[in-house]
Amino acid sequence: MSSLVSRLTTWYVGLFAALILLVTLGSSLLLVNRLGDIYRDIYVAKRYDAHRFTQELLKQSLTQEALAAQLVAHIHESGLNAAVFDEKGDLLAGDPALKDAGVRVLTRPELLHRGAPQESPVIVLPHGFAVIAPSSGVIWTLLEPYWWLAAASLVVAVLLAWLVGRAFAARALQPLTDVTGALSTLATGDFSRRTFSMSESSEIGALGAAYNAAAERVAAAMEERLRTETRMRQFVADAGHELRTPLTVIAGYIDVLRRGAMAEPAVAAQILETMGEEGMRMRTLIDRLLRLARLDGDAPPQTAAFDLTHMAADVAEAANSLTPGTPVRCTAQESITVHADEGELREALRAIVDNALKYAPGAPVEIAIARNGANALLRVVDAGPGMSADERAHAFERFFRGESRGDVGGAGLGLAIAKRAVERAGGAIELGSAAGRGTTVTIRMPFDATS
Repeated sequence: MSSLVSRLTTWYVGLFAALILLVTLGSSLLLVNRLGDIYRDIYVAKRYDAHRFTQELLKQSLTQEALAAQLVAHIHESGLNAAVFDEKGDLLAGDPALKDAGVRVLTRPELLHRGAPQESPVIVLPHGFAVIAPSSGVIWTLLEPYWWLAAASLVVAVLLAWLVGRAFAARALQPLTDVTGALSTLATGDFSRRTFSMSESSEIGALGAAYNAAAERVAAAMEERLRTETRMRQFVADAGHELRTPLTVIAGYIDVLRRGAMAEPAVAAQILETMGEEGMRMRTLIDRLLRLARLDGDAPPQTAAFDLTHMAADVAEAANSLTPGTPVRCTAQESITVHADEGELREALRAIVDNALKYAPGAPVEIAIARNGANALLRVVDAGPGMSADERAHAFERFFRGESRGDVGGAGLGLAIAKRAVERAGGAIELGSAAGRGTTVTIRMPFDATS
């Protein structure tokens, strides 16, 4: 990632330096042109001054050599080049580089006979002439400080642009660094890390958002996998826990039969009857385990509006037909409609009623339905032995059976099935009990708005 930051910074700084060079070059050309115009005006003024100074020198009684020397010195002091020639074109004083200019003057004798105008670069002297020329490189000399300043400014600007550009590039590419780090974390199995990037309207922001969405889906898939594995392990553990006993009993009786018990018809009949009972117990247990596994699954409940009062009356009627010696009564103030999976809620109520019938044989069981604010209340009250505080704390756990159960059979799954079914329906289940005072199980369900 750092190499990408460096490359981007280099590109930015290179483009910035090229723009500065272009601006410097353009401004230099403009300055050269402008200074040329100014220098031409100065050059003309200096020529006027040279002509005036020559006239002052001619008033003095000077030799030709002295006049030439003083004239050249004065013109040099004004910033111009000069050379003085005799009438034959021989150099008397000044810059030898102007000798060609003197030769060209000799080709125009009219300048020497009539005299040159004051703005002319040629000054006519007695027995000779002088040539004035601008100093070579004066404009470039004037621009030299500007170019040094521009070069120093360019170096400073490039360094600042590098530092600032690198900081901005690193900040702009930070989401890429975040995504890279998050992917590395993801590879280790940690799916919780997310990236926090800029707006999704940018490409990098869209990348960060895409990663977040993918990470959430992967995390959800892994969580679902863990839940599935947990449910599978729970089912295997539940099945192994409860099926071990009946299978051990059946295996023991088979061994007894192999050792000759079949020769005794009465003993063999009792053994076969016990084995049949254990087989039925296993069948019931497997049915309940499968029912509990189905309730633990992710398949959504088949919800629909139904009459809770009518469903409770059906469960009470079915219980009365199976246990005619124990009355199960259903009371309701009114017809109440709820929105839930009727089959799962029926299983929950049936499991609670079966539990009450097992632990309170012969004692009446009451199913009461009432409205309480926004909820429908469904209570199952029995007059059984009740539960201690410790038993109540574990009553909804799988395979839990209290000490007061005596010789009552069962796998301890009834209340666990009821609790899971009620929770899937969006309701809540509560248990109230005390030792020797019976048990009350209350289901709270939100009633349907159209009821």
